[in-house]
Amino acid sequence: MLLAVPYNVMAEEKLDDAAMTEMHKRLAEAYNRGDADTMADAFAENAIRVTPTGIAQGRDAIRRSFQDAVKMGLHDYSVQGLTSRSEGTFVFDAGTWQAKLGDRPFHGYYTSILTREGGQLKIMEETVNVAAP
Repeated sequence: MLLAVPYNVMAEEKLDDAAMTEMHKRLAEAYNRGDADTMADAFAENAIRVTPTGIAQGRDAIRRSFQDAVKMGLHDYSVQGLTSRSEGTFVFDAGTWQAKLGDRPFHGYYTSILTREGGQLKIMEETVNVAAP
């Protein structure tokens, strides 16, 4: 789960790792304050998000999926990007996430593909799983 990165973080197809780290941090902050609008705005208008609870197509459906996650009571969310690379007009990103439901910790993995939209990188596809205990 990511937030938009300005287009200018890309220089000669090399991804700025500090910008990706900042994007992960901003998403975690938005998640922890229950800000589904900010989380959804990180996605392209026609994005697809695949989670253990289903497939959300389009930014509005993705917003609703984040609202549902917040209503479930997930909290203390954090994300750590492990690898990112640029390929042409796309950025591929993968890493780990963790959160709690009550006192019970959960963690898993994500992959995302970002593209440029309106001068910013936006998530066009994200897949999130929950790791087996």
